Amino acid sequence: MARCCLRIHRIYPHTDPVTNIQDPNRYFDFFGALGGAATNMLTTLYSDLGIPATLREMNGHSVHAYKFVNKARKVTYVKFQWTSMQGVRNMTTAEAAKVQSKDFNHATRDLYGSIGAGRFPSWELRYQALSAKQMASDDLGFNPLDATKFWPEDLAPFVAIGKMTLNRVPDNFFQTTEQAAFNPGAFLPGAIEPSEDKLLQGRLMAYADTQRYRVGANHAMLPVNRPVSPVRNHGQDGAANGGNTKGNFNYGISLMHDAFPPTDAARFSTNRVCAVIAQAGIEVTADFRQAGQRWASYGARDQANTVANLAGDLGQVRSDLVRNTMCSHFYKAHPDFGRRVAKAVRCDMRVVMGMAARLSDGMPSKGGCNTPSKADKAAKKAEKKAMKYE
Repeated sequence: MARCCLRIHRIYPHTDPVTNIQDPNRYFDFFGALGGAATNMLTTLYSDLGIPATLREMNGHSVHAYKFVNKARKVTYVKFQWTSMQGVRNMTTAEAAKVQSKDFNHATRDLYGSIGAGRFPSWELRYQALSAKQMASDDLGFNPLDATKFWPEDLAPFVAIGKMTLNRVPDNFFQTTEQAAFNPGAFLPGAIEPSEDKLLQGRLMAYADTQRYRVGANHAMLPVNRPVSPVRNHGQDGAANGGNTKGNFNYGISLMHDAFPPTDAARFSTNRVCAVIAQAGIEVTADFRQAGQRWASYGARDQANTVANLAGDLGQVRSDLVRNTMCSHFYKAHPDFGRRVAKAVRCDMRVVMGMAARLSDGMPSKGGCNTPSKADKAAKKAEKKAMKYE
């Protein structure tokens, strides 16, 4: 959980608490200290995917894995994606600077304008599925519950299950957008459940707590958050209570009153836990493999823009240690990626290669947790070779 939570804490915002100015020295110092855990995210974020052209032309991702549970209580793990039916279109840094210099509300204006003109944007809801056996397999090469990883499509093809079309805009932005209280802990009973993803498990509690603080104790009574069907949760009192509670029965179970107990079909599936789960890191981190695969999937223009975007921020970093560390992470992901970024930000390749050689690839080993993998052995060998240049 710490892998993502710490990064989220630093991404929003990057600002210096003294000057309130965004400072690359701060966030690359943090990302470098993560030891490579941010590499996949940075390889994506600093590509043109990091600047969607419009809200209509971008995909949405569930980030976390969830569970589908059928009537036989069989569990299938799933990840979701909202796939734009308008396609995906991005902007370069130069294009974004030109657009935002004239209109920094361009994305919202485009969305409202499209809907107003009857060009209703749509997204297809798709999911990927892995069985419990697949989730436990070392052959995956990564932890499928790690929120920093994607599930390859050749392993888990997308299946379309629905479609969302935006055909009108809210009557009042604050009432229906600012007061919307999303919560990953709100599930339809008996069909979908949270996975064991540690970051998701923390959010099940944190989001509801945040909404109580941000919107109020009775945020679920607001029209935008209230279910279509009546709900009997025995909640009462509190600020801004808009309910119409009648009678004195408010304690859930009773011998004398209709208590509406939950049905067995709505209960979560059982899961036996036989390992250390509290404050334990992910054993198979695999921080660099998917970042390298993503880099290799980019075309020549996307690769050039990714390097230029990174250089624009990383090149401002004053510390040689931080710049060399970040370049070693990119080199570990893909040598060409690391070399090009290192050249752009004036790093010594011998130092970068030496640091990269000392990084573990975090891949699973067939011999167990304490047995070095082939990749780790290769890294040791490369380290000795690279030390000759230092």
